[in-house]
Amino acid sequence: ARLMIVMKFGGTSVESAEAIERVTEIVKSQIDRKPVVVVSAMGKTTNKLLAIANSAITGDRDLALGMLFELRDFHLQESGMERTVDQHFQELTELIKGLAILGELSPRSIDAISSFGERLSSLIVTNHFQKHGLNAVHVDARKVIVTDHRHTHANPLYPETYARLAETIPPLAKNLVVVMGGFIAATPDGIGTTLGRGGSDFTAAIVGAGIGAEEIQIWTDVDGMLTCD
Repeated sequence: ARLMIVMKFGGTSVESAEAIERVTEIVKSQIDRKPVVVVSAMGKTTNKLLAIANSAITGDRDLALGMLFELRDFHLQESGMERTVDQHFQELTELIKGLAILGELSPRSIDAISSFGERLSSLIVTNHFQKHGLNAVHVDARKVIVTDHRHTHANPLYPETYARLAETIPPLAKNLVVVMGGFIAATPDGIGTTLGRGGSDFTAAIVGAGIGAEEIQIWTDVDGMLTCD
């Protein structure tokens, strides 16, 4: 079997169309190594989502929705993926309205809300790759990274996760660049969870182990220059 590599790109590496352009060139340069790409949310999206949730539960619903529409416009502007962005933000708006009524934020709600950054960035990066001549395919990380129910810092269930990764990723990676969101996962019964802070690096490590990757590259963006450590 041809060995694969995992390439993880953090939030600043995918914070704009221009940044994703650079990522595309880097992935192209290593295409013969069968890259599997793991991405964080765009820029500071996760922090913004949590700020929006906090505004909603403290009774500032209008502020929360205003911030939400700003975040939607940012994703639209950098991706041009109107339908995808709108669908996700409709779902998110319902969640935020529900929180405003409840007035409290459970760990499960935090995970539901903070998952949207990586859900969107992974779809946006996949689309960008496809438009720029890479045969890319999106894999929903919530279908392959399986965890317990410890919301906001869930623990992977390794045997099940590795089995799903081994079954899903290598057949696709033969001919396609697989793109996944970091940080996000789900319980065996499909309830969304997250792996906590630094979650995308953790995802890259789990994916690398599960598919027997030859190398895991963690790319960081410093002053517009992408470096790998």
